[in-house]
Order: sequence, then C-alpha cells, then structure tokens
Amino acid sequence: MKNKLRTFRLVCREDETSYVEDLLRSQGFDFEPEPFYSMARVLTNEPFPLGDSLAARFGRIYIQDRSSMLPPLMLAPDKGAAAIDMCASPGSKTGLLALLTGQDGFVLASEPSRDRLATLRQNLRRVQAVNSATVNYESQNLPLPSSCWEWILLDPPCSGWGTVEKNPKVMELWGEGKTAPLVTLQKQLLQKAYDLLAPGGKILYSTCTTNIEENEEQTRFATEELGFELLKLPYPAGFTIAEPLLPNMDGVLRVDGSGGGQGFYLCALRKKEGLEAEKPDPCDLPGKRLDLNKISTPDSVDLSALPDGELYDFNGKALFLHRHALKNLPREIRWMGFPVGKVVKNIFRPDPFARVLLPETPDKKALVIENSADLKNLLTGQSLEAADKGKTQVGLFYKNLRLGFVSQKGRRYVWSEK
Repeated sequence: MKNKLRTFRLVCREDETSYVEDLLRSQGFDFEPEPFYSMARVLTNEPFPLGDSLAARFGRIYIQDRSSMLPPLMLAPDKGAAAIDMCASPGSKTGLLALLTGQDGFVLASEPSRDRLATLRQNLRRVQAVNSATVNYESQNLPLPSSCWEWILLDPPCSGWGTVEKNPKVMELWGEGKTAPLVTLQKQLLQKAYDLLAPGGKILYSTCTTNIEENEEQTRFATEELGFELLKLPYPAGFTIAEPLLPNMDGVLRVDGSGGGQGFYLCALRKKEGLEAEKPDPCDLPGKRLDLNKISTPDSVDLSALPDGELYDFNGKALFLHRHALKNLPREIRWMGFPVGKVVKNIFRPDPFARVLLPETPDKKALVIENSADLKNLLTGQSLEAADKGKTQVGLFYKNLRLGFVSQKGRRYVWSEK
C-alpha cells in the first residue's frame, strides 16, 4: 500500500546500507530516499506493519516521523562531541544523536518518568547506542556542573498541536488556555540549558506544536531574558517552511505539516561568552570494574570494539561506562551506563542484541543467514542446524550485516532475547 507519510531511518553505517535495505525488501517492503538525510526513507509499500519487520526487530531501522528527525540533524554535533538530550524518551532523537556523535562521542539522556525511562533504555538497547547513558531526573533539576556541555537538545513537553491529525485528542488536553503549565516548564528547561551550556555552546530547541507561546515567544524569552544568541538554521530539503509568527525571528524553522510529517518548530541558540566551566569531582561508582584478563568470553566477542571507557559489573549486569561519562558526570548524579551483557562466575555472556561486540565480518563460528525466512523462523522459536557441536554464543549475521548473538546448543542454534 502507498503511504508517503510513514518514514523511518536506517541505523547503520553508510557501507551497511545495502544490507539493511536488502533485508527490508526481502520481506516485501519498498521505500524511497528522503532528500534531507541520507539515512531517511519513506515507505512506498508496507505488506505488514513495519515495526514487525526483521530490520526493526534487530534495531537496524527506527520508525520516526520525518519532522522528528530534524532536531538532532539541525543541532549537528561534532563527531566525538558530548551532548545532553534533556527530554529523551522514547529515545528516537537520542538514538540519532548517538549516531551523529559517533562512538567516540557521548549522549546523556535524561527522563523523569520511570516508565518512560524503561522505554528509553529498551529503545537505546535495540539500536545499540553504546555511547549513551541514562539518568532519571527532572531535567530542570539536573545536578550537573555549570558551563560544561557544548551541545544540548531540548525537545520539551509541549501541547502537540502539530500532531493533531494523528492525535486529535491533543486539543482536548492542551487546547487554548490550557498550556500555561507547559510554557512555565519550557522556560525552566531553557534556563537550565543556559546554565549547563559552555560559552559558545549550542542548543537546539524544538516542539511539535504550532502554538506561538511555546515557539516564537519562547525563542524571544531565550534571547531577550536569558541572553542566548539566535542562530540561522538551513532549510531542510523536502520540507515546507512557514513564516515565523513574530518579527526578528530570521533562522527559526516553522515546519508546515502539510508537506508531510508533523508540524514542528525549531530554533538554534548559542550561549555567549561567560564563566568558565566548573570542574566536577569524579563520580563514585558502586559497581566493580571488570578485569578483562580474569573473565572468560565467547570467541565471537570482541570487547576491543567498544569505545574508550570501562566495563563494570553491577550485580551481575555488565555495563559499559563511556569515558565522557566518567569524566563529565559528578559524584552527585545517579546514572546508568549501557548494558552489554551479564557476568556469571567470571564468564561474560553478551546481550543478544550487542552487535557492537561483533567483528566487522563473520568469523568461522558465526551463524550467517542468507535467507530472511530462515532468520524469521529462528526468531519464532525454530532452531537451525549447526555444522559442528558447541555450547556457546556465536555471532548472528544477515549476510555481512551484524545483528547480535545466538546460542549454540549442541548442533542447534537457538535464539533468546534474555
């Protein structure tokens, strides 16, 4: 069926694109490239829900409204940079930020709701955003030192008027006269972002509403009362951009939903010169640092593929702690690194989705699947035959595309997400 509004992005390197697209097409999906981002696609044929596809199951695509991809792309952090996503769940923008900064970069994702935090962590695990960490705080109260971060994404809670075609109830919840609490929270978050930004640092503020109070008026608050400098954003190809609703707003983007995707508002702000950064005291870690010389790992696991950082054992869970987190997060803050597996009696067992721990190409013991039907059968509980006996975890590949780890039990391969 035709559906020009259903968009997604590929979660892979440029040289892996053909494998992800092949996996999708093998299940009957078809799509076209989007002009604004090389990894964005729009569906032209969806034989069954895209979220049930093999590519989605293994986090090799992420279903995301095209307008929602713009905030990380317009923030455009440098490779290797450290960034904060102040209102992160469900993780669509966090995951894209993690791709943009690269494994040497880092994203701290903040979410106050425990339920939404669980969703955030699940999505980051699926897309293997190993260069991220999560915190459970109201972002306006984040206990972080001032002037330490050069890149911040702030997509705060908003009235969502730009999503009214998909979510008609938003006007009942946040119609005219009901948005005052949101406007107040947005100002608090902008004030906190200003405090956290280093001099010369950049924030991308965005909403999925058309409400002037939450958009242009917040931009005016940020520039006139907080002291931000407004930056000019480029027009993204393939979008319809409307005129701002206040004067002297050159550079903001008011995305018109009639061109496809949700209505969105984006503005980029820079912090002018100011106080030097506070230096945080090193964080106290309750877990136990893993001595890689004293733990046993499956032959297919390549721990050296992880970015610069440390592996810690937290009650049997192996978490990766990125060097940016170890350096920039103070002891006052409680945070969680990225889960990569478990440790049981000095034996490391990789997470089934931890493709980041696989070599670039399949080793001799890897299970390489050429047919998507075999891969689907594996995921639905059917075992696949192995050439030799074994009792370990081996790499799982679709052709040359890394997917994760599968258990070998004797002469059978068995999939388990635990």
